[in-house]
Amino acid sequence: MVAVDLGTGEPIAVGYVNEYDPQAVRRWLQPLVQQHGVTVIVTDDLRNYRMVAEKLGLGHQVCQFHVRRWVGRALRELEQTVPKEWGWVLEEVRQLLEVLPFEGSKRLYELWKILPGRTSKPDQPRTPLEQLRALLLRLSESWHSYCLFQSEPAVPWTNNATEQAIGRMKMRARTVRGYKSWSGMEAGLLLAGNPPS
Repeated sequence: MVAVDLGTGEPIAVGYVNEYDPQAVRRWLQPLVQQHGVTVIVTDDLRNYRMVAEKLGLGHQVCQFHVRRWVGRALRELEQTVPKEWGWVLEEVRQLLEVLPFEGSKRLYELWKILPGRTSKPDQPRTPLEQLRALLLRLSESWHSYCLFQSEPAVPWTNNATEQAIGRMKMRARTVRGYKSWSGMEAGLLLAGNPPS
C-alpha cells in the first residue's frame, strides 16, 4: 500500500499490507492518521476501505474514476439482460452519477424499493433484476463517500496523485538492480515517488 499526502502529492508511507484484510489496513493506517493528522482518505472502491474509515473516524472519498468505471461496466452488462421496461432505471443511475446530487442516496434507495424482490433461490445465480437491485443498494449505501469532495473543497475527487506517485515508484523499481532490504526499498520508493520540482 502507498499513502500519499494528496495536498502535496508526496508519498508518506509504503507498506506491504493485504488490502482485503480490514484489520491489517487499519493497523497500518492508524499510526499515519495520528502522526499526520489525517481526517479524510481517498481510495479506490474496495468496500474494506469504507469499513476502515468508519473505524478510524475518518471521512472517505472514493475515487470518481474508479466508481464511474466499475458502475459503467455493470450498467453496460445489465443493459444486455435487464427487461427493457426497466431500462429507464439504468439511465437514471447514469444521470445520478453524472450529477452527484446530495440526495442521490435517497433516490437510489427509492429505485431499489420499486424493483421486484428476490425470486431466485439462495443457491441460484441472481437474476438481472436482482443484480440491478444489489447495485442500487450498494450505490445508495456508499453515496456519501462518492460525493464528499463537494462539501470538502480540499478533498480531491480522484486518487490520481496516488496513482502518479505509484507510477514514479514503478519506474524507479525498473531502473535499479534490486533492493537489498525492505527499508532500502521503502526509502528508495518514497524518494522516487516524490513529484518533480
